[in-house]
Amino acid sequence: MRSRVLAIAVVLSLTLAATASAQSTLDAVKKRGKIIAGVKTDFPPFGTIDAAGKNVGFDVDVAHAFAKALFNDEQQVELVAVTSGNRIPFLQSGKIDIIIATVTITDERRQVVEFSEPYFMSGSLLLVPKASAAKSLDDMAGKTVAVVQGAIQDRDVEQLQPKATRVKFGKVSEAVLAVKSGRADAYVHDDIVILSLAKENPDLKAVGTPFTPRPYGIAVRKGDLDFVKWVNEQLARMKRDGTYDRLWKKYFADVEGNLVKP
Repeated sequence: MRSRVLAIAVVLSLTLAATASAQSTLDAVKKRGKIIAGVKTDFPPFGTIDAAGKNVGFDVDVAHAFAKALFNDEQQVELVAVTSGNRIPFLQSGKIDIIIATVTITDERRQVVEFSEPYFMSGSLLLVPKASAAKSLDDMAGKTVAVVQGAIQDRDVEQLQPKATRVKFGKVSEAVLAVKSGRADAYVHDDIVILSLAKENPDLKAVGTPFTPRPYGIAVRKGDLDFVKWVNEQLARMKRDGTYDRLWKKYFADVEGNLVKP
């Protein structure tokens, strides 16, 4: 009985400690003098690496805007490359303070992170070879479909087209190469990245009507309520002062007719 009580006490103390730690993230960031943000490096136009080896993209600019709000210096941010599969583990382990990396808000993910208000809406499209006759996910029965491990499309394809064979890749570039080499008949991902990839690869094309639209959110550790409140305040400020609209035009002007603005 005593050992059971002790075990319960230990669990409670660890829980309280974790909660206290989570609630102090914003203070820790301020004390450290920089914010550590997880961003994509293979997801145009949200996060990529340019010819000079520099992080660029919509999410990268948001991270810099957060640094400016905190320190009056947009360079006071450390950008850590993340993937769909490792971004939440990186956050939970303390490798990063915040995920600004095209995270689709789902009820399942809400169990393990705190989400900001939506800052982008995205459905899904298919990327196929230029000569492909495919028009939608309906045409993928008996075909091979590339998805990125940890991305919401893995589950979507399984549920919406169970007759397709899913092949999982760790990176966007690997999924694109699979389509180019014939190892996959199509690659399914967020509409904005598929449209961007089709523009960059003349031998490929985007097909379909965006399906299952969902919002993106910025994620912080579970229980980190002060931090997520601050993030929401910054997003609201960016919309009020025109920063959000400027970034939208900078990155999405050529495809905004295909998008839903939150």
